[in-house]
Amino acid sequence: MKAFVTSSLLFLSSTLIGQDFHTVFEYTDSINKGITISNSYPKGGQRYTDSWSGQEYAYVIFWTCITNETASDLVVDITFPNTLSHLSFSPITIFNLYLPEEEMTLEKEPLFDFGLDIKSFLDENIAHASQLTKSIPPNASYLFYAVAIAKPGSGPVRAGFELEGKELVYKINDYQINCGSIQVDK
Repeated sequence: MKAFVTSSLLFLSSTLIGQDFHTVFEYTDSINKGITISNSYPKGGQRYTDSWSGQEYAYVIFWTCITNETASDLVVDITFPNTLSHLSFSPITIFNLYLPEEEMTLEKEPLFDFGLDIKSFLDENIAHASQLTKSIPPNASYLFYAVAIAKPGSGPVRAGFELEGKELVYKINDYQINCGSIQVDK
């Protein structure tokens, strides 16, 4: 799979960047041909204490790479509401999702929490909905974070974005959230 990162050509493979992706979706259908979505395994599993409420959460951080191999710009639009959700396998586990504005880079992949200052991010954003809108030019990729917090934390978490038609969905374990779209900007 080829991926381009703003100014230089890089090949995204587990041997080059040391990352085995949890999922890779290479779309070849007429609707999404030329779009690839790669989702990482999580880092984190640590605790975060909300400085305002004193509530303790477990967190995990993921990153996603959306690659545009089409001839047009792609417009990615994602919104995570600020509402708590329940995981069906554990009705006592509630979670929330966030999209940090800081861009992920391949250099951050081996770092603790993928280089994201999670405490500062959550201190500023825990009470807010998250939104990301990004235009990805042809033959380019965009890498970004997704953060999940849960109270109480329980067990392994796997998550990632994928397309269902033009709808972008985020699946966290067996829970699915319709969260946005990827549109070709003609």
